[in-house]
Amino acid sequence: MFVFGVIFALVAGILFGLIGPTTKIAYNAGASVPIAIFLRYAVATIIIFPFLPYQKNLFDVFKKNLKYFISISVGSIFLTLGLLTSVKFIEVSLTILIFCLYPIYVLIYSIIVDKEKILLSVKILFLITFIGIIMVLGPSFKVINLLGVTLAIVASLGATSMIIINQKMSSNGISPIPINIFINMFNVIFFFIVLKIFFSLDFDFPINIFLLILIPSICYSFALLSQLIAIPKIGQSYTALFLYLEPVVGVLGAVFLLKENLQIYQIVGAVIVIISLLSASYITSKN
Repeated sequence: MFVFGVIFALVAGILFGLIGPTTKIAYNAGASVPIAIFLRYAVATIIIFPFLPYQKNLFDVFKKNLKYFISISVGSIFLTLGLLTSVKFIEVSLTILIFCLYPIYVLIYSIIVDKEKILLSVKILFLITFIGIIMVLGPSFKVINLLGVTLAIVASLGATSMIIINQKMSSNGISPIPINIFINMFNVIFFFIVLKIFFSLDFDFPINIFLLILIPSICYSFALLSQLIAIPKIGQSYTALFLYLEPVVGVLGAVFLLKENLQIYQIVGAVIVIISLLSASYITSKN
């Protein structure tokens, strides 16, 4: 059970990490931000749609736990809007660094609110991993914009709320598929309305643009599903820890896919993160 949970958490981290560089490729080819946002949830909805007929009493589950389903969907909206807008005001590396504080928030919540017993060695690994993330991203603090920082924090809190609420939902016996279905259907409707009213949502674009946007959209679909599966198996704290793989994959993806340069300290940071995650996996599996 634990091993499968770790695998799903790592898969989620890898796929989430690939979203950034593959989306950047689509933007460079001419894709717009509104289309990228809408298609992310539209594609995810299409992928999860075949599971609908196999969900028993789905609408009863939605009705009975509506506050949880809406809350986790709102968290997803905060995450998406915060990340995509904060980069307009501050450096991308600083945005990701602030966003990547969410595993720390989850850890604090787990200890203080849920009274979860977490090994001291694992707490230390959280800190070491975050230091590795700082080295990987190499953020620039030359331009600090309060609005940009606030939006990045909103995204981080959105990710935190999704993981915490997912844990509560799994404790209530709600499986990952209904959660996935509701989040994506709720968000595709929400973003269609918002983007149609406030932005230009033009679907007249070449097929190659669609195919490029399709890649990060598929990554998101299976990343979210993997995260939802991992949390009931290994808990919110350990899932959050293993999701620290996301920025490492993002940076490596930028190097190999976007031909960006990688500094020595970033390589050292990536090694620190990977070793920390392997250590956490070993320690938690032994206990």
